[in-house]
Amino acid sequence: MSFWDIFIGKTESKPISKLQSSILEQFPNYTEEKRILLTCLAGLCARVAYVDFDISSTEKEAIERSLIQWMNLSEKEADFVASKALEEVKELSGIEPRKYCTALNDILDNSEKLHVLETLFQVSAADGNVEEHESEEIRIITTGFLLEHKHFIAARATVAKFIGALK
Repeated sequence: MSFWDIFIGKTESKPISKLQSSILEQFPNYTEEKRILLTCLAGLCARVAYVDFDISSTEKEAIERSLIQWMNLSEKEADFVASKALEEVKELSGIEPRKYCTALNDILDNSEKLHVLETLFQVSAADGNVEEHESEEIRIITTGFLLEHKHFIAARATVAKFIGALK
């Protein structure tokens, strides 16, 4: 089963996620693996940004920076993907994070998955405060990545000065 099958219903022949459709249309020359990585990163970042039901402009900018860094996108492309992910965040937040993680587990090694966790913490810290429920969402993603608790702690340490419980 390919990654895209996860998001396609058994009776449907079209993607159920508008983000997935947008990425397929916007980046037709990307390999399937690169589109999977882009979709999963944008989806996970949007989940973390939306976990407090408020998406700040600084969180959106952090998502864009992450996509530029990870995917070598232009600013315009990163803005497009981040905007689509955030528009669809309510739909995407209903998707079990393990579906994103399972797809990324097939593509990334543990070092790269740790970097994704660090990226997610950077997104959560973009508004100046990493709240407990944001950390918890990233902890769940850590489990989905089949990483150990020490990986979560290492990634969280990169934003220690923003952790709300430590302020």
